[in-house]
Amino acid sequence: MDRQVSLSWQGTGFTDIGLARQTNQDAFAVDNDLGLWIVADGMGGHAGGGIASRIAVDSLIGTIRAVASAGGALSNQPSQAVELLTEAIAIAHEAIYQTALQRQELEGMGTTIVACLLCPGAPSQAVVAHVGDSRAYLLRNRLLHSLTNDHSYVQKLVAQGDLTEDKASRHPQRNILLRALGIPGRSIPDTKIQPLEPDDELLLCTDGLTKMLGEEEILSLLSDTQVSPTDMSRRLVERANENGGKDNTTVVLIRPNRSIPAG
Repeated sequence: MDRQVSLSWQGTGFTDIGLARQTNQDAFAVDNDLGLWIVADGMGGHAGGGIASRIAVDSLIGTIRAVASAGGALSNQPSQAVELLTEAIAIAHEAIYQTALQRQELEGMGTTIVACLLCPGAPSQAVVAHVGDSRAYLLRNRLLHSLTNDHSYVQKLVAQGDLTEDKASRHPQRNILLRALGIPGRSIPDTKIQPLEPDDELLLCTDGLTKMLGEEEILSLLSDTQVSPTDMSRRLVERANENGGKDNTTVVLIRPNRSIPAG
């Protein structure tokens, strides 16, 4: 099918180096024509993290654009979107891994990724896929719902009942990831199909945001509906910096396009 249509959700993104890092190793992509939005947080010495996140984002969006251009498997069916995102993430993982093998200075580089692909229809649905600790949230009826679970050591402890959420946020090993793109072995994403209501908003972000802002503070900011999506993206990142800015911070905010009639 032709994905070059006016979709009823539109995304905008913003990224910043923060106050403590020498480089920005985050990357993001916004393709409102495809209904595809991506955030990635690279890791690795020298320029490795930035290269890994850029490869991941470019590879993912390239794969999905190619399918759309060929008139192939892109459809409104969420199950097909799950398969497509999973395959695209596997291709990105391999691209990062092979690049690191070819360039010794990039050994060990990797990246998180969180991606959202819209399936317009009745009802509209969003397919979210992620690897690592970059997150997706749903804002609905003034409540913030997490759509992802971090692939991290401390989240595993929380899931096992060995650690509280409050202690996890301060745990000295909270940055240890159990899954990431580019590291040896397979990095299979978790996926979620989320039905959307007309006023739903989606937020994708790196942990630069969630380490500096609690979910209550994120919700408080997002609740100001008078702020444009572009300004809200900036405001979220600026608040992360105001709270310490200990990491690069990237957000993509996806809001209903009010200029497009429902249905």
